[in-house]
Amino acid sequence: MKKMVKNKIIALLIITACAVQLSAQKLVIASGAGYKKPVTEIINAFKGETGMQVDAIFGNLQMVATQAKESGEVACVIGDKKFLEKLKSSINFTDYTPLGKGILVLAYRKGISINKLEDIITDKVKSLFMPQDGKAIYGIAGKETLENLRYMDKVSGKLTQVATVPQVGTYLLTGEADAGFINLTEALADKERLGGYIIVPQKYYKPIEIVAGTVSGFGINEQTIKFLDYLKSEKTKSIVKANGL
Repeated sequence: MKKMVKNKIIALLIITACAVQLSAQKLVIASGAGYKKPVTEIINAFKGETGMQVDAIFGNLQMVATQAKESGEVACVIGDKKFLEKLKSSINFTDYTPLGKGILVLAYRKGISINKLEDIITDKVKSLFMPQDGKAIYGIAGKETLENLRYMDKVSGKLTQVATVPQVGTYLLTGEADAGFINLTEALADKERLGGYIIVPQKYYKPIEIVAGTVSGFGINEQTIKFLDYLKSEKTKSIVKANGL
């Protein structure tokens, strides 16, 4: 009887050890929703080469950071460096790995044609959407652009703000928005379903540096180190470039 109990205890310890090992191999990466396509491609390529288990969380960066803090499982958060630095009071990043530069575009739905930014203050555009200028980096960039062009008052009656870049994209694809500020990454992902887009000159908004912020405590994790190294690889660079970063 004692031998049987002892064997059960040993078996339980082995199962527990295996579960802990599998958990340790799991890597959780969070990202702003506007980078879902390239980040998903990077993660899939990484998983294919390493065989590691990786979970991804996408959404508004503020929401993503809150989830990272509460869960304690997120190793890296991908987004705008300036925005991540502002989150230090809630989540601490020990390092930043550069990925690329964010590019703002003015996209428009099928059925209309926009040739210049000035068109948004004309009757060509009856509805203009952009991400929230207080929470989303491309909302901030869109606001900076409108203010620098002195268009804010002229578009106030037709301007609508939504939570994320993908939501702006959805309104453009359904035809509920005539035009909208999104990033080049999103525009390229939906290129065939949009009417087109105009790249906003950099002089109208502050530079957007896209990085992977390493959450404090994960910098010494073997899986995290391997993922961060992969972000510096030629494969990642090619994915990033193809997605407009």
